Amino acid sequence: MTFIEKNTSFPAPRNDLVRATRPQAVAPYPQDWVDAAQKLAHEFAEGAVQRDLDGARPIEQIRRLRESGLVSLLYPKSLGGGGGSLRDAAQSVLEIAKVDGSTAALLGFNYYNSLVPLLTDYTGANDDVVRHAANNRFFWGNVTQYVNKEFVAEHHPDGGFTITGTKKWNTGAPLAEITTVLAIHPDRDHYIYAVIPTAREGLEFHNDWDPIGLRGTDSGTITFHNVRIFPEDVLHWGHSPAQTGPLPLWASFGAIFYTAVFIGRTLGALEHARKWVLQGRRQGSFGGVSISADDPFIQAEFAEYWVQVQAAQAYFERTIASVQEQWDRRSSLTEEDYGAIALETLSLRTFAARTALHITPRVFELLGGRSTAREADFDQYWRDVRTLSSHDPEVLARRVIGKHVLHQDPLVFPPHFKQDKAG
Repeated sequence: MTFIEKNTSFPAPRNDLVRATRPQAVAPYPQDWVDAAQKLAHEFAEGAVQRDLDGARPIEQIRRLRESGLVSLLYPKSLGGGGGSLRDAAQSVLEIAKVDGSTAALLGFNYYNSLVPLLTDYTGANDDVVRHAANNRFFWGNVTQYVNKEFVAEHHPDGGFTITGTKKWNTGAPLAEITTVLAIHPDRDHYIYAVIPTAREGLEFHNDWDPIGLRGTDSGTITFHNVRIFPEDVLHWGHSPAQTGPLPLWASFGAIFYTAVFIGRTLGALEHARKWVLQGRRQGSFGGVSISADDPFIQAEFAEYWVQVQAAQAYFERTIASVQEQWDRRSSLTEEDYGAIALETLSLRTFAARTALHITPRVFELLGGRSTAREADFDQYWRDVRTLSSHDPEVLARRVIGKHVLHQDPLVFPPHFKQDKAG
């Protein structure tokens, strides 16, 4: 069965875990997306520490995200989606990240991977995929890493392609019903993008995700064993004759959702610390105070962290507004525009990651030895931030930013494939 065949049911889920994420009831889209996210965050807070300690998959949390409609927030209403803004989506991720880093990261990855059909073409050629996803409130996985140069499709005699190969770091795919797939075309001169159900025959999920943080995000290895990609699975590419480089805006949207997780985890750490210092007095507190929150040194230290994260939030809001404006006029964007947006969002992500990496381990300065108990789980915030930020090392980001700011030259994405030499 192909992905967008009409008048057919979607394939049975691959396993009971995926089946458990299917909505039991479908709520109308909320009027206030951020309020809906805050309410879900309140739900998700229960048991979040134990899920982190166990490295448990957030199966019920994904089901609730699907039931609420949050997974389809960014799709236009005309295609059955929620019609929300980029700010709605980013702030929703941030709110959930305050209490549950893995679920927030999965929601963020869902957002910018569910946009792939709209990113590959701006003319509506992929609208059927979007409608089908919105109608089923699919949670999206991704198999879109560019780094595996041997992940090459082969032509199928009946049309479409087959793929055999392995890709690592496929966030969310083991818990998703559909996933994006990026592969190199058989001619090895451009990419193809497809959307397939994760129940497609030949997919092997290795379940090998075991990091220090974001332990429930299921970013494991997937091997494709002669997996069929039907012609209808392949997304239309509308930007040029063929895709030879990065997907426009994909990494920029990703940077925004990474930032949402960074800021959310930092705010979560500060709120957790605030409640802790209000409950008692740590050893070595300033004389005469009954609770640590009245210690002037702790107050000054907490203020420093709070001010820093306020700056990150302001930067976040400004960048979101700028990118939303660009997205609204996407059909007229130039390569130079794409580069400017990439530089803007890369700078935001770098600042937010550095802020989070500074604050989340330092909250222990406020708390005392009791806070290092495993059940307190104060290290969850740093572990999540460290894991996510390690995907794109800061030193490399700073090099790109510094080079282009110093020379005032545009950021241009080179093709990933060697061009034919003139004969």
